[in-house]
Amino acid sequence: MDVNRLTKAAIAVGGAAVLLVGGAQTIAYWTAQGTATGPDVTAGTLTMSDGACGEWTLDGGGAVTDGIVPGDTVTTTCSLAIGGTGDHLALGEITVSSPTWTAENALTGALDLSLTSATLGDETLTLPLTDPVPVGETDSLVVNLEAAFDTAATNDTQGLTAALDDVTVQVTQAHVVPTP
Repeated sequence: MDVNRLTKAAIAVGGAAVLLVGGAQTIAYWTAQGTATGPDVTAGTLTMSDGACGEWTLDGGGAVTDGIVPGDTVTTTCSLAIGGTGDHLALGEITVSSPTWTAENALTGALDLSLTSATLGDETLTLPLTDPVPVGETDSLVVNLEAAFDTAATNDTQGLTAALDDVTVQVTQAHVVPTP
């Protein structure tokens, strides 16, 4: 009897499988496709041209006439042209590289050059920049640099000349989306 029941169950399961397979149909829907062409997009620009620095002034005052001594700070102003295009272009950072001196010596090694302030066009910038500053197609960038003469300088710095050959001013782009 158990064999008979198993046989009937197997026939029932087999029959159900045949019905399922026989009753399954492939459903097909129509499809179509097309290709859309897209518009161009052009990247903006950020450029800066080489500039020049003015004469050194002593401790924010007059010209250096008799030479600097340890503890003095001399400053110079460098002017460069900057420009950019881009809907959301702004300046995010301004930095200066280590200076290149015409000839390295003990005095150049005792001077610490740093960026103290900057002006973009007519706008005085607060450094470091905490908010992006929009850049126009052509603007002037003026940076003020100071060189502090290390108070720990030794006698081997006496009578030497530090001739600033160049310093690289770098601006880094920031992304700013205007509020509507």
